[in-house]
Amino acid sequence: MNNSQQPERRASDVLYDDIAASRNSIRRGNIAAIREVCDLMEKDGVPIAAAEVVRRCGPNGPAYSTVSNTGSMLGEYIKLRITEQASRQKSVSRNGSLADTVLDPVLQAQIRDKESVARWLQKENDALRTLLKTLRPGVDIDGAIARATKGGQPFLLAAPESPEPHADKHVAAALLKLMDHLVGGRQYTFIKGRLTINKKVVLDSAEVAAYRRSTGLADGDWQQRYETEGASDGQR
Repeated sequence: MNNSQQPERRASDVLYDDIAASRNSIRRGNIAAIREVCDLMEKDGVPIAAAEVVRRCGPNGPAYSTVSNTGSMLGEYIKLRITEQASRQKSVSRNGSLADTVLDPVLQAQIRDKESVARWLQKENDALRTLLKTLRPGVDIDGAIARATKGGQPFLLAAPESPEPHADKHVAAALLKLMDHLVGGRQYTFIKGRLTINKKVVLDSAEVAAYRRSTGLADGDWQQRYETEGASDGQR
């Protein structure tokens, strides 16, 4: 049993067999020449056209009027080859590069360059979308971009929710109240800008400075309020 796979037969192959079976030797010679030319043009990526096929067949091939006459089987064969070539090129363009369907090497290079830039821009676009979504969670980034693109409007994002009114003042008051309690009632003291208890450092100078800034007190006011405590016994 022969399991070898037969090549796929196209409509043009069926028509070729019909014409090649003709008793007219001239017709058989014409279809053989046309088929050979179409095969070469398809292999080279040259668009098949009736006039070009006739030209390439040469003086011993069919005349253009022969293939262009209504009802000409030779003309029908060329039309089938044109349709099949176009279908094959569409399949290639969907799966590969547009440059693969172009013969001019200069144009090929230009197309590949444009495709490379387009791929890079797409990656940049995806990265920027991801970044915006990370920075503004809950905001419809894709919708904002679509509206700006469609309507020609500037790209605007919804304003962030305003913080709780006077939240900073509440925090500052709470921090001052806590420090007043620690220094005034829990024997915490400042030594060289550090908050300590029993000479053990609780907050270093950088942390104390950050704490002070959070309270909103100026450095002089902070010094007067806390770090003058214990100055007489050398603890400042």
